[in-house]
Amino acid sequence: MTLLIFGQTFGGALFLALAQTVFSRSLVGHLKHHAPTVDPQTVIAAGATAFRKILKPDQIAGILQVYNLALNDVFFLSTGAAVGTFIFALGIGWVDIRKKEATNATIAAALQAQTAEV
Repeated sequence: MTLLIFGQTFGGALFLALAQTVFSRSLVGHLKHHAPTVDPQTVIAAGATAFRKILKPDQIAGILQVYNLALNDVFFLSTGAAVGTFIFALGIGWVDIRKKEATNATIAAALQAQTAEV
């Protein structure tokens, strides 16, 4: 149980850091192509809610497209992680851990084994 909680917490922290890195790098990379006149550090420093106040109205459409592309890259990361986890889970194997009812044949075999030992 402890290992399960550790895995969930560590996985969440790890992929949060990876998603932040992917988002930041994608944002800067896409800004160079879709809004070359805008300084990437200005957009990053302003954030997603305040960039409209510091940029010209004709630049806002390009910045919105850049944010959309950067979020798409983060969604691709999370989709890839989910697919990888699913494939990993398939490799673990399925084991039935439910208790099975004793049948007459298994009871008879157990009794024969006990009488053979005595």
